Amino acid sequence: MREATAFVLTHEPDPDRAANDSAHSLIALCITRSLGRRGVKVVRVHPNTADTSLYSKYVHSIEICPNQYVSEKALTDYLAELSKKYPGDRVLIPASDDCSQYMADNIEQLSEHFKLLNPDRQSMDKIRDKFLQYELARSVDVPIPETYFPESLSEAEALAQELKNFPYVIKPLVAQTWRRAEYQAVSKDKKAFTVTTPAEFLREYRRIAAMDKRLMVQEVIGGDDTNLVTVIGHCGSNGELMAYCARSKLRQYPIDYGYCTATVSCHNTIVEEQAKRLVQAADYFGIVGIEFKYDDRTGLYKLIEINTRPVNTTGISSGCGVDLPYIAYCDALGIPPPEFNGWEDGVVWVRLKQDFVAARELRKLGKLSYWEWLMSLRGKRVHGTLAWDDLRPFYLHYRDYLARKLRKYLDFAQPGRRVL
Repeated sequence: MREATAFVLTHEPDPDRAANDSAHSLIALCITRSLGRRGVKVVRVHPNTADTSLYSKYVHSIEICPNQYVSEKALTDYLAELSKKYPGDRVLIPASDDCSQYMADNIEQLSEHFKLLNPDRQSMDKIRDKFLQYELARSVDVPIPETYFPESLSEAEALAQELKNFPYVIKPLVAQTWRRAEYQAVSKDKKAFTVTTPAEFLREYRRIAAMDKRLMVQEVIGGDDTNLVTVIGHCGSNGELMAYCARSKLRQYPIDYGYCTATVSCHNTIVEEQAKRLVQAADYFGIVGIEFKYDDRTGLYKLIEINTRPVNTTGISSGCGVDLPYIAYCDALGIPPPEFNGWEDGVVWVRLKQDFVAARELRKLGKLSYWEWLMSLRGKRVHGTLAWDDLRPFYLHYRDYLARKLRKYLDFAQPGRRVL
């Protein structure tokens, strides 16, 4: 194989992050391990050193880049200069929604120096927010939830009189917006807010719209988390899924609208076919994650969202026999990827600490026992952070987590405060 380097690009949502308040990119870690285990040279490109996933043994080097939210031009100029340090082919891979959008918006300049494992601007323009994603879904007869897009308080007030199927949820039109530090006061680390009455809807809309006016209002599709099924795949240059797998969510945290903490590989021909129609209509290239939820009332799998990059749980693909990051990397270079022969059902991906917290809350609600939780994790497993051949990210992540807990406890236990 000719000389080549993979560059995994991540961003910093909190420009004021302290060195003792580390982040942890599951996506970047998954990509790094997948490629590194295959002997690929992996360079991590990140604005600081405060991400514990940077310290995988499979990282060849760490390059500190400008933060795209400070200056996209500075980041683009930096990447152009960086490319000169690494001879041979260079593949640039996004490990966040923000980086995927940045790469699509700057495709002309970046493609002079890298092969981009990312949809182009034309494809991104069809799916860059939920409104566009749902328009695309309608065009190919993929079911969607009852959804509204009020653009002003007056439209929200009129909508409040029309909503009949409470509860509804209020979500950002662009999901990654709420992950940025400046939106935390509004988002409170949540992906959505449930409202049960017209008055509550208007109260929450006013609160959220004061910071982010690009909002959507959507029906709540009932049922267990297992009704959430995601297709994770890689689309080749013809816009078709050339390798993929499906997984059913087991739990998430926060337990209402949160991030997946445990999931299991499965087959589901309905969502697989719907996913294929969506990516073909978008003329998509790169790794994608498309989530659907089964609606018990209608018997339909309805589109929830399209993620234009690897998702947090992409590691399950390697565990069930479809090494998506490596397949995508080979495709970007134009070399034959491993043959796609389907995938194994019943492989569990878990983020253990977060999943235990989710299980504990579900137990309090009478929805899950600890025994049922343990049984759900039996069999073949892939851990989001833990890997026996690459322990340092796991150690650093949990070391920093425990240190934060200790600092919080010591701060609370200052003289004059009562510790229970």
